[in-house]
Amino acid sequence: MKKLKIGYVLSYFHPFKDGTENNCLYLATEMVKLGHEVHVFTSDRRDGEIIKEKEGMINGIHIHRSKTWFRYKYYVEVNPGIIWSILEHKDLDILHIHSFGFMMYDLALILKKALGDKTKIINTPHGPFMSLDSYPLWQKILKETYSTIEFPINFLYDAVIQVNTEQWKWIRKSGVKRKNIHFVPDGIPEDRFRKIDNKKFIKKHNLQGKFVLCNLGRVLKYKGQDDIVRALPDIVKKYPNVVFLSMGKDHGLLAECKHLAKELKVEDHVRFLGMVSEDEKLQGLDAADIFILSSEWEAFGIVTLEAMARKKAVICTDCEGSLYLVKPENGLLYHYNDIEGLKKALFKLIEDTKLRKSMEKENYKKSIDLTNESIARNYLEPLYYKLQRK
Repeated sequence: MKKLKIGYVLSYFHPFKDGTENNCLYLATEMVKLGHEVHVFTSDRRDGEIIKEKEGMINGIHIHRSKTWFRYKYYVEVNPGIIWSILEHKDLDILHIHSFGFMMYDLALILKKALGDKTKIINTPHGPFMSLDSYPLWQKILKETYSTIEFPINFLYDAVIQVNTEQWKWIRKSGVKRKNIHFVPDGIPEDRFRKIDNKKFIKKHNLQGKFVLCNLGRVLKYKGQDDIVRALPDIVKKYPNVVFLSMGKDHGLLAECKHLAKELKVEDHVRFLGMVSEDEKLQGLDAADIFILSSEWEAFGIVTLEAMARKKAVICTDCEGSLYLVKPENGLLYHYNDIEGLKKALFKLIEDTKLRKSMEKENYKKSIDLTNESIARNYLEPLYYKLQRK
């Protein structure tokens, strides 16, 4: 088979870490292992941290960083260098863009098509442009305006990837032809299944003899960690050994969560560890009894899959990603912000040990098929080749 030259486009890339960044790093690495030439086009900065080396390599991936002139929050980005860098690479077989809603990426797509470039262009949108409901009025107007502008642009993609089985509904409404939508789930590295000793971790965080509820992710409003804190008083009243363990960098909600825990008199039942290493993450998951995804919205929920790989029962909000990953046999669902629903699910799994153990086994079996190695080989590479034959 012909070896491909593949480009990936996203706002942030390694060493910056979040779901999209990690997912792209893992899949790009697998493409290199499969023998393809891989390039990443990205920004040189995030939250004030600037990467000085504009050209570099990691895991055999060629990284091209461009200066971001201006950014407002996540979507509003001015980075003309990223367009120029993409256009310079005229011999790409595949250009794989991550996310709808970025003006720079839309311009790159339009220019490559207008110039008659033969590169096949794909998008993994991860979520709808501005995917949450809780935006102020002016931002909702901006969302509707830009979504209207972007509708004919999204029509230009050779393929759009849905990472769960619900996404096609809004992807179609975003201007994409139904025949151009392909299913490629997110995944986790095989490394997430390795054995690790967590005795020191348990001792360090005083988890001996505790029933641990665990959450992974940035600590911010739409991730919903405050909802878990709100559920704790009734839980610990009946089960005093319950502890909530949060692992993830603070993005503005930590102080509120700690204040809330103190106000509700459950401060001794919470552990906010902040950003942790990969080893600590696995140690924390192994120490847990139940994993909770409390987010308002997730396209997939890689953290849920990581918990499944560590043989944990899961309780998740009924967001898109959870509707794909979580079925009655391997977890429980509740509505975002529904504290009573969360408490009901927690009591059920705390009290029904047989059900919890059964879910642990089901989750492990399901997660084995969703490694990045398997997804790159069985989903993504065949899609790239299929587009090349068109």
